[in-house]
Amino acid sequence: MFSHLPIAAWMQQSFKLLLASGMMNVMVMHRLSDLASAGAAGSHQVRLAEGLLADTETRVSYGQPPSEVDHARELLGLSDTETKLLPQLPRGQALWKVGTRSFLVDHRLSSTEATLVDTDARMALGAARLLSA
Repeated sequence: MFSHLPIAAWMQQSFKLLLASGMMNVMVMHRLSDLASAGAAGSHQVRLAEGLLADTETRVSYGQPPSEVDHARELLGLSDTETKLLPQLPRGQALWKVGTRSFLVDHRLSSTEATLVDTDARMALGAARLLSA
């Protein structure tokens, strides 16, 4: 959605308006490198996408592959310790950056929540259906 300039501009405006009213936005992406795919290097879309991240007060980062660590370090302002930790985080553990403070958080799910977010089981079921067809 960052590659569509009107949507990216709307998101930026929405983030700023909600900040003033005490409400919050949640933005989810799999990789920080997804921001670079918004457009050509240095383009308005990429600057908008990176600006949204820069305006974010609370950032929750789950484990990332080593190929993403340099992006995370640059865009999230990670310390050396946080940078080394990011690719080693086990499933369900995240690095929370709240302002300038950092926290290592274990996310615990109820059985209902676990069912909702277990995409691995749904993918396996879908693959099994494809194979049996």
